Amino acid sequence: MSTRYLESLFNPASIAVIGASERAGNLGGMVLRNLMSSGYPGKLLVVNQKDYDNVHGVPCVRKVSKMEFSPDLAIVCTPPETVAKTIRRLGEAGVRTAIVMTGGMSRTHSKTGQPLMYSVRDAARETGIRVLGPNTIGLMVPARNLNATYAHMGTLPGRVAFVGQSGTIASSVIDWAFARGVGFSYFLTLGDGMDIDHDDLIDYLAQDTQTQAILLHIEHIPNARRFMSAVRVASRTKPVIAVKSGRVPESEWMTHELPAGIRRSDPIYDAMLQRAGVLRVDGLGQMFDALETLTRMRPLRRETLAIMANGVGPGVLAVDRLADLGGELASLSEASIGALAELLPAYWTRKNPIDLNYDASPELYGKAIKILAKDPEVANVLVLYAPSLTEDSLQIADAVVQAAKGTRLNIFTCWLGQSTVMEARDEFYRAGLPSFFNPEKAVVAFMQHVRHQRLQRLLKETPESFTDHFSDHTKTRRVVMNALRSGRLHLSSKEAREVVRDYGINTIETVYCDDVEEVLEAFSIERRPVDVTIVHEQACHPFAKLTVAQRRHKATVQKLSSEAAIIDACSFLMEQYQEYFPESGFLGFAMQHSYQHVGGIEFSVGITRDAQFGPLVVCGASGAHVNVMTDRQIALPPLNMVLARELLRRTYMYKLLREHSLKPETDIRAVSETLVTLSQIVIDIPEIRGLEISPLLFNDQGAVAVNVAINLSEAPGQPIIQPYPRELEEWLVLPKSGRRVIIRPALAEDEPSHREFHELQSPESIRYRFFQYRKHFSREDVAQMVQIDYDREMVFIANAPKEDGEGEETLGTVRTWTDADNLRCEFAVMVHDKMKGEGLGVALMQKMIDYCRARGTVEMVGDVLADNRPMLQLAEHLGFEIKYNVEEEVMDLRLVLNEPENDWQKERLGKYTH
Repeated sequence: MSTRYLESLFNPASIAVIGASERAGNLGGMVLRNLMSSGYPGKLLVVNQKDYDNVHGVPCVRKVSKMEFSPDLAIVCTPPETVAKTIRRLGEAGVRTAIVMTGGMSRTHSKTGQPLMYSVRDAARETGIRVLGPNTIGLMVPARNLNATYAHMGTLPGRVAFVGQSGTIASSVIDWAFARGVGFSYFLTLGDGMDIDHDDLIDYLAQDTQTQAILLHIEHIPNARRFMSAVRVASRTKPVIAVKSGRVPESEWMTHELPAGIRRSDPIYDAMLQRAGVLRVDGLGQMFDALETLTRMRPLRRETLAIMANGVGPGVLAVDRLADLGGELASLSEASIGALAELLPAYWTRKNPIDLNYDASPELYGKAIKILAKDPEVANVLVLYAPSLTEDSLQIADAVVQAAKGTRLNIFTCWLGQSTVMEARDEFYRAGLPSFFNPEKAVVAFMQHVRHQRLQRLLKETPESFTDHFSDHTKTRRVVMNALRSGRLHLSSKEAREVVRDYGINTIETVYCDDVEEVLEAFSIERRPVDVTIVHEQACHPFAKLTVAQRRHKATVQKLSSEAAIIDACSFLMEQYQEYFPESGFLGFAMQHSYQHVGGIEFSVGITRDAQFGPLVVCGASGAHVNVMTDRQIALPPLNMVLARELLRRTYMYKLLREHSLKPETDIRAVSETLVTLSQIVIDIPEIRGLEISPLLFNDQGAVAVNVAINLSEAPGQPIIQPYPRELEEWLVLPKSGRRVIIRPALAEDEPSHREFHELQSPESIRYRFFQYRKHFSREDVAQMVQIDYDREMVFIANAPKEDGEGEETLGTVRTWTDADNLRCEFAVMVHDKMKGEGLGVALMQKMIDYCRARGTVEMVGDVLADNRPMLQLAEHLGFEIKYNVEEEVMDLRLVLNEPENDWQKERLGKYTH
C-alpha cells in the first residue's frame, strides 16, 4: 500500500504516449486526441518505432531511450507481448508512473505459462515505476484538463472520485453522470490492477481536499487487509459508496474458495464493507441515487419520512417501498394536522402521507412545506408531483425550491413522468435538491442515507465494557499445540469443550467414555436419567459437510434411566454410526445428565476462516441444514459488544429471541458475550481454523454450549483488522506520587474516562493541545479519539485506579497519525494537570517514539504553540529539531526515527521539509 509517485499520475507535467499513431482505430492515437482536445497544458511526446516525425502534430521518437526528457507519466498502448519490456525501459529511464491500456494480458500467456500481466508487475517492481492497469480505460482529472483515456467523451469537473475496474462500465458511467450533471475530481479504472490498486487510490483520495465523495466499482479485492485499513480511514471523513459485482459464483471475476460453513462469498464482502463504514449499493443507478442524498442532504436528525403528493397513488407507492426497506413514516403533530386541514379538502386522511389533491397549486406546496418545517417530529420530506392539466410543473418546482430555502428540513423530490417535467428536474439540480424519476428510487436513495448514517454511528458507538478478554489462557494454547505436534488437525470433543470453557463459555457437564461398560459405570454413580451420544472423528469437525441421510441419522438417545436402556441405546447408536459414518474413526460415547435445564431458541455460532479475508465470526439458526445456511450471518473479528449485537441483530433468530424468550435482553447479552469471546479465542490462538457451537442454548447462568467442534491449521490465520495489541501494555510507578500506572493502547471502552479526562483539564491545557479553547467534548468527539485501528493511528493512554477506589481514571494520552507510506507520523500529547512534574509526559512520548521507530516510521513531527514552554522543553529533552513556522505562527517539531531507504522516500520527505 503506497501513494508513492501518485502525484505524478494525477498531476503530470509531461506525458509520453507509447504506440500512438494516426492510423484509424489506433488506441494510442485515440488517447492522444483526447489529451489534446481536453486542453492538457503539459508537454506531450509520442514514442513509435515507425519513426514518424510527429503524430497529430506531437513530436515523435522511435525508442524510449531516444526521449529528450523523462516524462512524469507514460501511457502504454503497444501489443501485449511488448508491454513488460516497455515498462522496464521506462522505469530505467526514470519515468515514475505509467498507464497500461493494452488489454487481453490476463488471457495472453508468456513462455513460463503465466499471464503476461504478471510480467508487467514484475518489471514495475524491479524498476520502481508505478503502473495503472493493464487493461484500464485510463485517467481523467477534469480540473487539470487531463483526459488520458480512450473514452468517447470527457467528464464534467466536480468533487466526486470514481474508481472502477471495468472500462466498459466506466464508459457508461461517464455518459450517465454527464446527463445527471455529476462532475468528477478524478475518474479512472484499475483494469487488472497489477500494481496500483484500490487501497493506494483510496489513500490518496482520502487526503485530497477536492474530493467530497468516493465511488467504487469492485470486482475483487486482492489484499483485503490493506483495503480495509485504507477505506476505514477514508469513510470517516467522506462518503464512500461501493458497487460490488460478482454477487453469485457464476458472475465472480475470480473464483472464490469458500470457507467451511459459508455457501456464498458475497456476504463476506457485505460484512467487510459494513465494518469499514462503506455504503454498499446494488447497482450503478443506486450508486448515483445514493450520491444525490449523501452529498446534497444534511445529516439526518431523524430517520422517519414525511411524504406529500398531488394524489394518493404516488404516496402509496412510496410508503410501500419505505415499508419494504424497514423505514418508518413520520408522525404529524396535532398542530401540523390542524394547519393542513385549513388548506386541504375536508375528506383528506389527516395523516402521513399527505394528499394535496390533484389540483394542488404552487402556493399550496409551499405552504405545506412551511407547516412541516415547524413540526418537531418531521425532519425529512419527500415531495412528489404527477403531471396535471391544471398546474405547471416548473412553477410548482420553483415553489418547492423557494420554500426549502432556510428550513431545517431535508427535502428531496420526485417529479413523475418524462417529457413535461425535465425542466423541473433541472431546476432541482441547480438548487441542490436531490430529485428522482419515481417514488421507489427516491425512497431507496433516502434509505441509503439512513443506512450510511447508521454505519457511521456504528463506527462511533462506545461498547460496554465486557470481560476478562486479556486473561492468561496458557492451558488452552497448550491443548492446541499438543494436538498439532501429534499431527492432529482437530481437537477431540472433550478438548474442544475445555477450550471454550477456559474462556468462560458455559458447557453442559459431560462424561466421556471409551465403551458401554464405562457409560454404565458413570451412570451408576447417581442413577439419574442420562442422554448418550456416540462420538467419532467426523463429528469433531466444525461445519462438516454431511449428506442428507447423515444429517438425519440419530447420534443421541435421551432420557435413559436403566442399564438395559443404556445398553440398547449404545448398540443402536453403533449401528447408526457404522451405517452412516463407516470411514470415521470411533472415539467412544459422551454421557450427559438429562434435564440440565437447558432449552429455548437454538443458535449456531462459531469461527471459520477465509483464505482472503481471514477469520470470520458466524451466527444464526441451529437445527435443520436449510435454516442454518439461510440465516448464517458474518462479521469480522475483533468484535466488541456493539459489533456483536449488530451481528446478532441481522439474524432471523434475533427476532425469535425478542418475541419468544422469557428474558430477551438477558439472552441477547449472553449470545453477544459468546460472540465477543469467540472473536477473542481466534485472535489469541490463530491456529484455530474453525470452531462451531451448535446448538447454543440458555439456562439460568446464560448461554450454554451443547456441542463444540474445533479444527486447526498449522498456518496461523490473521484477521484483516488489527486486533488490540496487548503486548504493548506496560506498567510503571510514578516517582513523585508512587502511583502505579498502566500505559496501554486505547480501547473503545475508554470513551467515558477519556471524556472526563478532557473535561477536567484547564483551559490553558486544552488550548495547548487543540490550539483553541474548548469547553465541551461530545461523546462522538471522544469516541473517535479512542476508536482506532492500531495501524494508521495509535493512541497510548496512562490509566490508574482513582484515588477514591471507584473505577479508573485517565492521567495522560499520546497519539500519532501515520501516513499510508509509513514515512511520517504526527503526534499530539497531553497530561492531566494534576500530574505535572511526574515525568508522565516523557514516559508517554518515549513509548510512542519507541513504537513508531520499531514499525519503521521514518520521522515524527508535530506543531506546538510558541508559548507552550513545557512541551517545547519536553521536545528538546527528547531530541526533536525545533523551528519556528512563520506562516502558521507555531513551532515545528521533527524527530528522525529511521533513515529513509529509498530515493522516493528522500524526495517526499524533502518536499515536506522545504
